[in-house]
Amino acid sequence: MKTVGITGAGGFFGWHLRCRLQTFDWQYVLADRSTFADADALDEFVRSSDVVVHLAGVNRAHSEEEVAKGNTDLAQALVDARERTGASFDVVYANSIKADEPGVYGEAKTKAAEILQAAATTAGDRFVDIKFPHLFGEFGVPHYNSGVTTFAYQLANGEASQVNEGQLELLHIQDASQLIMDAITNELDEPIRPEGRKISVPECYEIMKRMAESYVDHGTVPLLEDDVFELRLFNTLRSQMWSSAYPMQLTKHADARGAFFEVVRAWGQGQTSISTTVPGVIRGEHYHLDKVERFAVISGEAMIRVRRLFTDEVVEFPVSGDEPVFIDMPPLCTHDITNTGESELVTLFWSHDHFDPANGDTYPLQVVGEELPA
Repeated sequence: MKTVGITGAGGFFGWHLRCRLQTFDWQYVLADRSTFADADALDEFVRSSDVVVHLAGVNRAHSEEEVAKGNTDLAQALVDARERTGASFDVVYANSIKADEPGVYGEAKTKAAEILQAAATTAGDRFVDIKFPHLFGEFGVPHYNSGVTTFAYQLANGEASQVNEGQLELLHIQDASQLIMDAITNELDEPIRPEGRKISVPECYEIMKRMAESYVDHGTVPLLEDDVFELRLFNTLRSQMWSSAYPMQLTKHADARGAFFEVVRAWGQGQTSISTTVPGVIRGEHYHLDKVERFAVISGEAMIRVRRLFTDEVVEFPVSGDEPVFIDMPPLCTHDITNTGESELVTLFWSHDHFDPANGDTYPLQVVGEELPA
């Protein structure tokens, strides 16, 4: 199997690509800003890579000169490392559709592509130029990575949004990551221009606003039956709510007979399961790429733990059937539930889709005690 080198590994795209490579057991090495600042480290990076996915770039800076120089300097640094080491590696370049438009950023992306392609051609290696449209997805940085992320953050926090009359072409970041993997697997060497979902800014905002009105305050899952695009928008919204919005309180309806709790209200299909767990046993220890999954303890006591991939922070939620709450698991976060009581634990699990054993979207990984590669 080829070893994939990822530049810009600490960024939004880099994190998502690592998640996907890890999920499907690909080998990879990483380069971040400190790697580019150290010639020896960069040389070791290119020597270790069969193919370099060049994500690193500069799209915002204090001046246009920094944008132009930043992008071309990073490309030239890879070329210089190739020449110093004599390393042979293919290059997959994460370009932008902005490269076809006037402006300093687009011109800088085009120039960087020319630098990388010329060096790869001279060495007899492949070069794949992928011009991505607007990328969005989970755990982006608001006011930086994507307008969709900014909308999600503002809706999650009750802030007003500025909605212009522009047009968007949106591609989910995990689809972009898979496209890179396909280009490597299929040994492509032609330029790629993936087509995203074309939508107006007001239409995109209204979809997300509808989702937020349903979910942020009430926990009602919006309709996600077939539309993968809307599922990805919803997961982007949920990621901006994590983890301060949870646990969410369940409403108790009590009378002389006992109590009733509505655990899930959803505008679409879903699957509900109940599990029992003996004291001390851990369930879960896995993550999902897309699935919306809800945990609610209805009897006994438990600790629910969640960790975002490639981070050390474990978020813990002590929960009890005496005061029922629910916690929805975000994508790309491994999670588990442990019976911490002395009696049997009864937990209700709900997911937005019907489980398909052939495509379960469930990938094992311990929350504590099993680290992913650096």
